[in-house]
Amino acid sequence: MSSDKEIEDSYQTTKSPSASTNDNHDDSKDTDNKPIVPVMPTPQVIDPTPLEGEANVPDSESQIQTNDIDDDEKQAITDDEVQSESKPDAHWADSMDSIHVFNPEGETASAAPLGQSIENPAGAATLAGGVVASTDSEVETGEEAVDPKREKRQSKKDKYSLKNFSLKDKTFFGINVTFNVIKRLIMSLIIIIVLAGALVGGTGIGFFANLVANTPPPTEREMAEQINRLEQQSTLYYADGNPIANVRTDIVRSVANLNDISNYIVDGFIATEDEYFSEHPGIVPKALLRAVLQTFLTGSGTGGSTLTQQLVKQQMLTNDVTFFRKANEILLALRLENYFSKEEILTAYLNVSPFGRNNNGDNVAGIVKAAEGIFGVAPEDVSLNQAAFLVGLPQDPYTYTPYDQNGEIRDEASLQFGIERMNEVLYRMYRAEKITKDEYETAIAYDITQDFLPAEPREEIRQSYLYQAVMNGAIEELMLLNIQDDGYSWKQVYSDDEWYNEYYFAAEEQLRTGGYRVYSTIDKEIYDQLQESARAYEDQLGAVYDGVYTDPETGVETYYVEEVQTGLVAIDNNTGAVLGFVAGTDFENNQIDHAFQMRRSPGSTIKPMAVYGPAVENNIINPSTVIPDTAFVETYEDGSTWAPTNYGSVVSDTLMTARTALLRSDNIPAVRIYDELRSQGIPVIDYLERMGFNTIDSYTEEDTNNLAFSLGGVTTGPTVLEETRAFSTFANGGEYVDGHYIERIEDAFGNVVFNQNEAPTRVFSEDTNYIMVDMLRDTMTEGTGRTANEYMNVPGDWIAKSGISENSKDIWFIASTPSITIGSWIGYDSRYADYTIDVNDGFDRESVRSQIYWSRIVNDLYELRPEIFGTEETFVQPDSVREQTVLEQTGTLPGRFTYNGNTYQLTGPTKTELFKVSNPAPELTFDFMLGATEEDLARFWNNVRSTQEQQRRQQQQQQQSSQESDESNEGDESNQDESNEDETIENPDENNDSSDEEQPAESTPEG
Repeated sequence: MSSDKEIEDSYQTTKSPSASTNDNHDDSKDTDNKPIVPVMPTPQVIDPTPLEGEANVPDSESQIQTNDIDDDEKQAITDDEVQSESKPDAHWADSMDSIHVFNPEGETASAAPLGQSIENPAGAATLAGGVVASTDSEVETGEEAVDPKREKRQSKKDKYSLKNFSLKDKTFFGINVTFNVIKRLIMSLIIIIVLAGALVGGTGIGFFANLVANTPPPTEREMAEQINRLEQQSTLYYADGNPIANVRTDIVRSVANLNDISNYIVDGFIATEDEYFSEHPGIVPKALLRAVLQTFLTGSGTGGSTLTQQLVKQQMLTNDVTFFRKANEILLALRLENYFSKEEILTAYLNVSPFGRNNNGDNVAGIVKAAEGIFGVAPEDVSLNQAAFLVGLPQDPYTYTPYDQNGEIRDEASLQFGIERMNEVLYRMYRAEKITKDEYETAIAYDITQDFLPAEPREEIRQSYLYQAVMNGAIEELMLLNIQDDGYSWKQVYSDDEWYNEYYFAAEEQLRTGGYRVYSTIDKEIYDQLQESARAYEDQLGAVYDGVYTDPETGVETYYVEEVQTGLVAIDNNTGAVLGFVAGTDFENNQIDHAFQMRRSPGSTIKPMAVYGPAVENNIINPSTVIPDTAFVETYEDGSTWAPTNYGSVVSDTLMTARTALLRSDNIPAVRIYDELRSQGIPVIDYLERMGFNTIDSYTEEDTNNLAFSLGGVTTGPTVLEETRAFSTFANGGEYVDGHYIERIEDAFGNVVFNQNEAPTRVFSEDTNYIMVDMLRDTMTEGTGRTANEYMNVPGDWIAKSGISENSKDIWFIASTPSITIGSWIGYDSRYADYTIDVNDGFDRESVRSQIYWSRIVNDLYELRPEIFGTEETFVQPDSVREQTVLEQTGTLPGRFTYNGNTYQLTGPTKTELFKVSNPAPELTFDFMLGATEEDLARFWNNVRSTQEQQRRQQQQQQQSSQESDESNEGDESNQDESNEDETIENPDENNDSSDEEQPAESTPEG
């Protein structure tokens, strides 16, 4: 007999679909002594006769169809397989009161309450189809047995069958399943997205961190410098503040404050470029995400940048389209907003942004130059339409700009791009409620082209010596400031060409783009007059040559014309300011700056500064010092020699004073003086450096060690400015006042970065300087400057010095009053062949043509501006200088001395000369001369003795003749004899002809 447990398991494995859907059955009918009868696990066809009390069930739903099961599949289902089926519902098993077992005919064989055994004496009940119920839980099959695998599949199929569901149930069931599937799909998708987002986010954060890991965050000061580092156009000015020209640059820009800009412009930019500007912290994440996705999907992303990001990109980063730049842009934008207000950021942006071109064809950046260059108004005065047009430009400035590169207004089709962009800006302003509907409609209908300025040509002043000179002067001043800021000296940098060029070009770029205002010392009226005079007299300077130059390497032939060039500088002595200059007369064909850049040999103009001045200062000479103009030879270590001569290869073989040697500009006395300076170790280079010379490029220490330096023998030489301002030292009482032509430089914000306030430098003592001034006066009255004095119509107390370099390559003339110094140079550039001033070219001697040219320019300038010459002023003799009477022959005090047993006494003739109180006239000695050889001294004193003997004989003859005279004259003759014993020998040196000593420079010109 089967156990209760086995029977219960049988219910579990054979529960029909009808039983499983019994939720809709009326439970009350089943509990009225009519128990639920489960279907036993047999493959036979169930008797369609319902149990008593049960409702009729249609055959199609109550029967298990087995017609399509093969005999081979009819196998017994083992207990284990049955056990694997789904378990019965607990409430259903608990509700059964008894179990009925039916025979094949449908009769009850046995019944018992649930949980009790059913008695079966035969030990088994044979059921229809040969299925035997066995008490040992085994199922034996006959020929009609069912395959258990088939049965299992069928059971599973029946388990999930919807056959017993009503249409409503099926509908709700389908909706429920669909909802649950969708819900699960959505949840899965969300989880996937979150996980993917976390992965991408983590990767992105790591990638971002990696990109910016090696980029140190800038400080607030560094960021301020970067966002305010604008390429602004610098301007050069005359001394009176009137502009000379704007500095040539790729971009024209000026800086404005936010309160100087119209609200139309501010509102337009915010509405168009960054509507969340007042809210975001520097970036807008959703805009960035959109740009990133666009980059991934299309390969290029646009937009997404706030005004802050745009400012960072323009001022702190490159324009490279890379993730590295974008990552740094985001980081810097956030940092920028941390340190600066929205107003500061917006102001910087408006000053930075490009705006196309102006009516000159210049590239324009910054709202100020854009408004001025397109509409001719300040940014605070623009109309709504003008503001909208300007606001639209930065997006694509060279597409929307109304002007081409020549400043001409573009064609109508090209203008339409900018107009459409303007209309877009107006619409966005309207949408953002920055303007009313009426304002919008009125602005849309307005013709903006009528507001465009007409084209104007660029300033031609940039193509001039003036522009070039002031530009270069400003670059040099900025360069020196930068060198000083870097902790170097100008000598260090000037000694290295590569280093010099590095600083020079950096300063040049700084000036071109820094928005500087450079104020020069140039007086426009004086400058213009000098140009006019120079052009009027240039054809009187020398011959014009031409020729064909053949390049020895390429064989290329070049036709050239070589004309005499000129450079001239006029300096105010009191301030050192250059009032005007001449750098050339034909800038189109020759851009060499002959006033400030060209370096040439100074000729004899070096003598007062490097020879006579230091010699007087060191008490080596005084004006009456006698110097032999005799043959001089210097022998070098290699056996070579140098034997200087005076102008015209002449050696006078006479004695002359220092005053005479200077006014005549003779060479040999200057060489002897310089030789003494050198032998005493006097550092001449120090004097030159204190007089403003560039001792790297003009006069070097190596130059000063050479005797030929005393005559202008140099490696490169000074500029006209350097030589002229150095000479003005004598007019300034021995103090060097820095000669300059750049007075002040201001940056774009009005800060003074350079101001000419250098204190005067003492070069010569007051007494030395006045003695030099007095000696240099003679140049104009008796010496080599007499031609200038003759042609000049300007009165005054003038001092001067002329100079001619070797082979007449350079002709100089410099002269001063107490108020002004004017120096000039003429010569050939000799760019293709060597040319010199030829005395036979029909233009008179070198010094004559040079001084006539100088005098005529000075006369024209005096007629225009007489007050600058100080004609009423004179050089005042200081108390430290006094006059003394000295012998003409020796420049010493009269006196007597004994030498080698011989007594010499000289008492006349005498003259008055200037001496320092601290260094009065010397006593008479045997070796009174400077630089004299023993032969020179012996000859002089031999002449003295010869003259004395001759005088004695003359006296004796006079005595003899007096004895033959009347007795009335005896007393007088006796007195005359007594006086002759002490009479001065007037001409002891037969070769020292006084007429030669006073000979003008034109008779014995300088070298």
